[in-house]
Amino acid sequence: MKIQMKSQVLLMIMMMVSLMISCGSSNVSYVENQVSEDSQTDDYALLKEQNTLPEKNAETPSGKVILLTEKEFIERITALDNPKGFQYLGQTPCIVELYADWCRPCILLSHVLNDLAPEYKDKVIFYKLNSDKAPEVVKAFNVISIPKVLYFKPHGKISSTVGYLSREELRKMIDDLLLKP
Repeated sequence: MKIQMKSQVLLMIMMMVSLMISCGSSNVSYVENQVSEDSQTDDYALLKEQNTLPEKNAETPSGKVILLTEKEFIERITALDNPKGFQYLGQTPCIVELYADWCRPCILLSHVLNDLAPEYKDKVIFYKLNSDKAPEVVKAFNVISIPKVLYFKPHGKISSTVGYLSREELRKMIDDLLLKP
C-alpha cells in the first residue's frame, strides 16, 4: 500500500515539475512552409477600443513588446495562405511570442521579452500573439507547446524555439538568428 502511494506521489510531482519547467522543450527548429485557410480574429475590436492598436503596417522597433491580433499577424508578419509558403512581410527582423494567459512559462518569458526589447530598439521588433485567440496561426505553425517564439528575418528562414528561454539564451538566439549577416 505504501509503495503504491509513493508511486502516485512521485508521478504527481514529476507531472507538476514538467508543467512548471515548460509547456514544451526549448529546441530550435525551422518552420516548414505550409498553407493554411482563411484567418479569423476576435480581439481586434477590443484592442482598438482600448487604444492599444498599433498603426497598420507600422514597422517601428520601439523597444516595447507589441500585442498583435491574428489579423495583424497576417497583415504584418506573414500570410497564411501564400502558395509559396511563409514569407516575412517586414524589413526589420522581428520575434513573435505565441503565448497563453494561463501558461506560467509564457508569463516568465514575457518578462524576459519586456526586459530585452529596449536593448534591441531600432534593430528588432518584439511582438506577442495570444495563441488562444489565434487558431489559424497555431494551426499553420504547428504549435503543439507554448511558449513558442518565432524568429523572422527579411529574406531569411523562419526559425522557432519552444519553451522558456533565459535572458542570455534569448539574447543569443536573437543575435544568431536575426542580427548576424
